[in-house]
Amino acid sequence: MPDCPTPDMIRPGLAHRVRDNTAQGRVGRGACHSTVNRKARGSHGRAMAGSMMAALACMAVVLMAGAYGPPATAATQEGTLAVTAAGQANARTYTRAALLAMPQQRTVTLAVDPEHIGPQVEAVPLAAMTGSGATPDVLRLGAVDGFVAELPMDTVTTAAGYGVQPWIAIENPTRPWHSAQGEDLGPFVLVWVGANAGRIGQEQWVDRLVSIQGETSAIARWPGLGLPATLPRSDPAWQGQTLFLSDCMPCHRLNGNGTADKGPDLGLPVNAVRYLTPAGFHALVRNPRALRHWPAARMEGFPPAALSDADIDAIHAYLARLDKGTPLQ
Repeated sequence: MPDCPTPDMIRPGLAHRVRDNTAQGRVGRGACHSTVNRKARGSHGRAMAGSMMAALACMAVVLMAGAYGPPATAATQEGTLAVTAAGQANARTYTRAALLAMPQQRTVTLAVDPEHIGPQVEAVPLAAMTGSGATPDVLRLGAVDGFVAELPMDTVTTAAGYGVQPWIAIENPTRPWHSAQGEDLGPFVLVWVGANAGRIGQEQWVDRLVSIQGETSAIARWPGLGLPATLPRSDPAWQGQTLFLSDCMPCHRLNGNGTADKGPDLGLPVNAVRYLTPAGFHALVRNPRALRHWPAARMEGFPPAALSDADIDAIHAYLARLDKGTPLQ
């Protein structure tokens, strides 16, 4: 069991300041993502998974309701991380100093560094920041510009099996983090630590992290994203559903389901498969700017290392299964 933070280690801070993504952009996210290799879909590792579950049990100490200060208010100032346990309405906020004071804080080496913040950073394990009681199905990871990635706990467990764990990297204010385009990436970034960190999906590295929220699965929250139970499990749409939830949903809704607003709804008013052929869909996912471009465009392409051709076909199949049948006018 890892050491857990004690009450004197946790000092709630001010809520974060929200910045407008239209003005600042979010360069480098595949459909709003950072470019790193696709995660593997391997088997669970028992030893590392067991250690991760022990860490998850430690999480409850951090999030005991009301134990370490008042609930977070509206996110209005930059520099804190708001954490909400599954099933709870109120968040707790943690300053940079509070995170650095945690006994789990370490200097870690990044084998993969898509944001170029390393190679060594101060960080605390994600397991020290999240969860209370029952482990949530997913963690919603919110960035200051409104980008939200969903991290299934199954992914955390699987990653532990090949020696990779998620950490919250903490910026040193004397050496601020900036992207190649000059964007401020701090003060917190979700990173993955371990030699095989390149196997983690690109939407699950989150810079400018400001919130973590435990939730039920996306399908439980939005049943309209589900596929018919009678659909054979061999149908590629099932894989497409998994990929849509991890790689598309951070920026797109589908038939009104979801909260993203970075890109258009791919199901309404007309499903995208009705006006995008499979070849056109591939071209759009790979290099959207090769098809059309305008100053406010935000989507970057997914390289084959992030989504294979078979992956793109599977997403197309999933969208087709959820087509509401609205014809082109």
